[in-house]
Amino acid sequence: MAIRVGLGLLAADVRDDLSRFHLLHYGDRVDGFLISGHNSGTHWLRFMLSAAIAHHLDLPRPIYSSGPLSDVFIGHARHRRLFPHAPKIGSSHHMPSRLIGLLGAARFIRLPPIVLLVRHIPDSLLSYFFKWRDEKDLGDLQGYLSRAPRAQGVDIWWFIRFFNRWGRLKQVFPRAILVVRYEDVQRDPATWVRRIWSHWGVDLDAADLRAAMAVSSRTAVQACLDPAYGEDIAPDRAARDACRYGDRDVAVLEQRLSHHLRHTFGYAASVSRVEPAVPPRERETEPVVVAA
Repeated sequence: MAIRVGLGLLAADVRDDLSRFHLLHYGDRVDGFLISGHNSGTHWLRFMLSAAIAHHLDLPRPIYSSGPLSDVFIGHARHRRLFPHAPKIGSSHHMPSRLIGLLGAARFIRLPPIVLLVRHIPDSLLSYFFKWRDEKDLGDLQGYLSRAPRAQGVDIWWFIRFFNRWGRLKQVFPRAILVVRYEDVQRDPATWVRRIWSHWGVDLDAADLRAAMAVSSRTAVQACLDPAYGEDIAPDRAARDACRYGDRDVAVLEQRLSHHLRHTFGYAASVSRVEPAVPPRERETEPVVVAA
């Protein structure tokens, strides 16, 4: 099994090292990047960030929280800039080639400001499985968690590789990459909306943050879903919570996380929900207070 795992990870790594140059290809077309793990609250965060910058620039905010019309300010880097004076932020689940880190270490390249959104891996993974199990024929949960690495597809190995690659790249570009944890945003969304836009070079005021908080609830996101988009980004909470790991699932996940995860971003290898440890340099001294 160890040989099979090693060969699978090698195949995936070679594929990404030879093809994942998204940051370089689009770096001169955008003012920054929002890179996120799958099922890490991307649509929710984008909706708040978009509402804040729209208010800041006196522009209409996106009418939808999902679908093509949600990416007016934050979307795929290849999309054209709709407002010349508004920042354009490229958004993706990009897995960077390790060659980018080598070029950066040699000071051959620079990167635009990058926000990296991560979430406790077991939570992201279970959310992904619940969302895509039928459409992508993922099988039963136990088989999905136990499968060997593969060059394509999202599973526990994808998340481990995503964390490890971005952790290494942050070591090379410590100032360019701001790590944002989903759980921290949940606790204090206004502070993180402000910090993220500051990282991209925009200073928000209290009114801008109030605009973001007006669309920060689950109800607001659900009310603005694009009916033509089809992807369920806010599933029924009770049904989602009913999808749980068994004891064997927990053992498999914790074994793989403890053996293969090299860059944790403050998360423990435990499947149980724990508060992520925020490194002192990433911690806010005081939360943002948004006056009513």
